Amino acid sequence: MLLPQCNVFPHGLLPLYIFEPRYRAMLQHALHTDRLLCIGSLQPTEDDDSEADDHIGPFSTAAVIRACVAQPDGTSHLVLQGLQRIRLLSWTQYEPFRIARIEPIETCCRHPSSAARKGQHLLQRVIGLIQQNTDSGRQLAAQLQKLSDPDHLVDFVAANLIRDPQARHPLLGLAEVEERLDFLLDLVPLQGEKPAPS
Repeated sequence: MLLPQCNVFPHGLLPLYIFEPRYRAMLQHALHTDRLLCIGSLQPTEDDDSEADDHIGPFSTAAVIRACVAQPDGTSHLVLQGLQRIRLLSWTQYEPFRIARIEPIETCCRHPSSAARKGQHLLQRVIGLIQQNTDSGRQLAAQLQKLSDPDHLVDFVAANLIRDPQARHPLLGLAEVEERLDFLLDLVPLQGEKPAPS
């Protein structure tokens, strides 16, 4: 499914409203096969003569349809849950909807102790930014403190706190947990700082 300004991360949830005919057909195909979809992230382009569908980010997440509610008018509300980082290799079908050949991006962590330290550093930095005298800030901080796995922490922070999908998209292509942590530590400012321009 090709969408601008949208991506889903492993462990994350994404609600979608399906109304276009091609995506209705795609949804039926997915529901009758493996219930898996990927979001192709459309990238911005300055070339007015090119097809927008040709500018698709190379990484995505295989996501399972966790819930789907069909409406009488043929539209559907669904919830995707991210499962696995993937790389888009080629297209095996274009019409009526795209089907891609993909390969998984397996997570690796060559230096667990270093990743754990960087994860704690990221956690404290993020909590310092969001912990305010509001219920939502306290609830989010409490959720973050339960994440002991640096891999899950990175995905949670990227999905929930990095608002620009283009800024966080490269994280989907990084297999090494430490590289993801370094990438996020560059994006998340220290308390009182402004975020680095993306």
